[in-house]
Amino acid sequence: MESLPNLQKNYHTTVSADLEQCGENSENIITHEQRCAAVANDAFYHLLGETEYYKHRTNLAAFILQRDAIDDPDKEMNGDMYEVVSLATGDTWYQGWQEYQGFLVHDSHALVVARRALLRYLYKEINLYHSEHPDVTKKCIFEAPEPSQCLVLKPNIYLHLYLSCIPEGGAQSCLLVTSRSWGEQTTVPLTIHSKGSLLSVSDCPPSILAARVCCMTATDKLLKWSVLGVQGALLSQVVKPLYITSIVIGTTEQQITSLSQAVVDRLKPPLDLAFFPSYAVHSPYLYIGPEVNSNPPPPTFPTCSVNWSKGDKDVEIVDGSTGQTLGSSLTLPPCPGSQLCKAAMLVYYIGVQHLLGNKQLDVSYYNAKASSEQYQSVKTLLYSQLSAYGHGSWPRKLCVDRFRATTRQGPEGGSWVFQCDLH
Repeated sequence: MESLPNLQKNYHTTVSADLEQCGENSENIITHEQRCAAVANDAFYHLLGETEYYKHRTNLAAFILQRDAIDDPDKEMNGDMYEVVSLATGDTWYQGWQEYQGFLVHDSHALVVARRALLRYLYKEINLYHSEHPDVTKKCIFEAPEPSQCLVLKPNIYLHLYLSCIPEGGAQSCLLVTSRSWGEQTTVPLTIHSKGSLLSVSDCPPSILAARVCCMTATDKLLKWSVLGVQGALLSQVVKPLYITSIVIGTTEQQITSLSQAVVDRLKPPLDLAFFPSYAVHSPYLYIGPEVNSNPPPPTFPTCSVNWSKGDKDVEIVDGSTGQTLGSSLTLPPCPGSQLCKAAMLVYYIGVQHLLGNKQLDVSYYNAKASSEQYQSVKTLLYSQLSAYGHGSWPRKLCVDRFRATTRQGPEGGSWVFQCDLH
């Protein structure tokens, strides 16, 4: 990617000083990698710079929208504009028994949480698109090619990901886990977090997979998103697949190579998606970014995860070891869990369905995901190819998605009730 001029240099002086250590070219042009690092760290500083949670910046993930600015005499700048729309920190996960109401956040690793915060932002943008006020709709990032079609990003809007360090399961999968030979191809096994360890899926006992919460690594999820998109199953009913254009990581050349092997090379040969024209194998560009936060003090709350998406007044803090929010969180999710838990996502989905005229109030999370037929077909095709080429079998979530949301009227108005759907 070419260097991007006209950087809006309003990020905090500490970030600016760190970037200066990375060197400047003779034309003082700020590169794409530096700019992503700058806006991500600036957003995190403005949210948490005066708190103990600022020490979590060594494990920061942020999704960034790049917009090609249109020449406008009323604007102060005409260059590309970068904006953080979601961010998160975290380095742990819930290791307890499965829960069947959707209230717990299972995976609190930074990249995974940032992506869930991105989903929340996308729901907000869909609500903007369906606003009755044209000026509000105009600000939305989406448009529809035809009135009845799914939404797509407007032209010249790109989604980037910034990571302050290599995602767990990436370099580890290629450097620490023994790769296996499969014909002429070296395979990198799918890996999973299970009871405090990082294991190949094939080494995880079925009894643990069936009863305990086990999370696929962030690297394997990047692999999945490069085919299915980051929007997930529920949003696939209203949004076309949304792919990451580039990933900027504060890391080394060796680790970038390992990550490329784990994300890009495992999708060779490419999937045949001829019957699913909205989907494609879209491997992101990988860039080495500045190591802005390489040596800060360790975090005061090591199991905590922070999340935020554009439009939130404050961050939400989740204890990753329990999957539950802490009392310091100021947001009010629509359920007893986090604003990013499965139950909350189901409520957001029901809200969008109401906008589209679907007034059903008794909705199963499992059935809602299954309704995204093309998404599920492409996912099955991806899992089959990974298994066929020796990377392993992606575990299926047979129970944790089996809950439904209903409304109940009380003296103070309606409220959501979540019930297990297993019979």
